[in-house]
Amino acid sequence: MIDAHTHLDVRSFEDLEKMALCGIETIITCAHDPYKMSVPEVCLDHWDRLINLETKRGKMVGVDVKVAVGAHPMGYPKNWELLIKKLPEFLDNENVVAIGETGLHYLTDDEKKLLKEQLYLAKDYNMPIIVHTPEKNKKEALLEILKILDEVKIKDNLVMIDHINKDTVDLIDRDVYIGLTVQQPMKISPMEASEIIKNYNKKFILSSDLGSLKADVYALPRTKLCMKKIGVEDDKIVSSTYKNAKEFYRL
Repeated sequence: MIDAHTHLDVRSFEDLEKMALCGIETIITCAHDPYKMSVPEVCLDHWDRLINLETKRGKMVGVDVKVAVGAHPMGYPKNWELLIKKLPEFLDNENVVAIGETGLHYLTDDEKKLLKEQLYLAKDYNMPIIVHTPEKNKKEALLEILKILDEVKIKDNLVMIDHINKDTVDLIDRDVYIGLTVQQPMKISPMEASEIIKNYNKKFILSSDLGSLKADVYALPRTKLCMKKIGVEDDKIVSSTYKNAKEFYRL
């Protein structure tokens, strides 16, 4: 299994070990806002930590940790233009597999500009990009994201729109990857994720979004078991827990 979206820098070594023990072979840890991102240098140090420390912690428990770097919409500096300038320097690292987590949260004009710039980088560097949708105003944010994707003209296979639920899955009318975040407050349960995967033929990718708040290190194996219980096709189970993430991140 591949846990396709986490924030390992705020989780314990014991959590990584539990994930390894339950059959997770690869974990993607994404840039986020663990501190007040008051200046670009804080973000750059955060990216550096993910690349140079979290990958080593993964090796210690026998898990392959890969990294996504980018500016998160919930916390980024006012002068974020420097991050856009510096981001390409990180993309050549063998442990970096995507740009992200980026996206929209508060739906400000500045956020939209920041998202566009990161999408243009993803397009120019042919790099996968993880696009966040918020808990509140999810439909409104998703529709705005879809407009921005059209404007940037980025290929569908480079984009994962994340944190999608049963109320928004129908709105996605293109062949992007769709992230389902399981077993978190304000996100979806293993049963809800299983039913979505059973009822739709889309490129779903499951993840736990482990971070500093309540989350489940067993989100993927728990959802895998749930899918088996309700009769989800074996191919869909493999695709949502492994194959689609492997394809998207080019692992």
